[in-house]
Amino acid sequence: MVVLGVMLGLAPACGDDGGGDASFETEGTGTSNGTPSTESGQGTGPGADSTSDDPPATGNDDNTPPRLPPPGACDFSESFDVPDGSPWPEPWVEIGGTAVADVQGGRGRLVPFTSSYSLARMFAPLNCVDVEATWSFELTDDSTQGMGFFVRQNGGYLQQTQPTGAGYSTFVEKFRNPEGIAVWREVNGVEEMIEPIVPMAVQSGVVYRARLRVTQQSEDTTLLQARFWRASDSEPGQWQVERTDQSANLQGVGGGLGLDAWSNLTDGMPSELFFDDIEVRAAD
Repeated sequence: MVVLGVMLGLAPACGDDGGGDASFETEGTGTSNGTPSTESGQGTGPGADSTSDDPPATGNDDNTPPRLPPPGACDFSESFDVPDGSPWPEPWVEIGGTAVADVQGGRGRLVPFTSSYSLARMFAPLNCVDVEATWSFELTDDSTQGMGFFVRQNGGYLQQTQPTGAGYSTFVEKFRNPEGIAVWREVNGVEEMIEPIVPMAVQSGVVYRARLRVTQQSEDTTLLQARFWRASDSEPGQWQVERTDQSANLQGVGGGLGLDAWSNLTDGMPSELFFDDIEVRAAD
């Protein structure tokens, strides 16, 4: 971890908060019935089963997920207001695949180990069912990276912890076609896209804001809504992606936050991903 941190350097990537021409075209919204995507390439990025050469989980010594606080713990904020080079402040925990997790320029930097499934995950223990979150992020190599933000996350990491990973997330990517935003579920440690991606323009070196809202609509159905935009622009008034899901073991379940840095590289040095200005509350 130290060697890789030195190779990456300590200076943060420079964000571009200028305006842009991000498209709001939507495509393939489907029936929003929770059917996982079958698009080409799903098995080679997020959504594929982990294999034996993946990096080990790095949470508790026995690879058990961190313990959640009592139900109803929803309020959380993080501005990474600690000195450069510090680890992510408490209560963040590295739970898997993390090569670098430190603070640079007042932002949380996250870099995965490269493996057959290059995914770094940080976890903050909440216990919230209906939740709304906003945050900032910046990719530094959009041709290889993806950004994931989990809620209702159980503190697990893929299939390498016991119990295995579970939760709902939104994921922004540009490493495959089409680039854009989608919502995902992790069930039994396997990540699956919930219906096709919504095409959106994504650029490296640009700071974006994002919002995710997850609410229980009925006993057996959860509504997931997400959007992202350039931090220098006004927040869109409409959700860019809106889906429902009926995965039985995710209904009415409280959980915490999981922040994911994904790389499609399987060897070599992956790029940095930055998070900042995280605000979480119970959804109204």
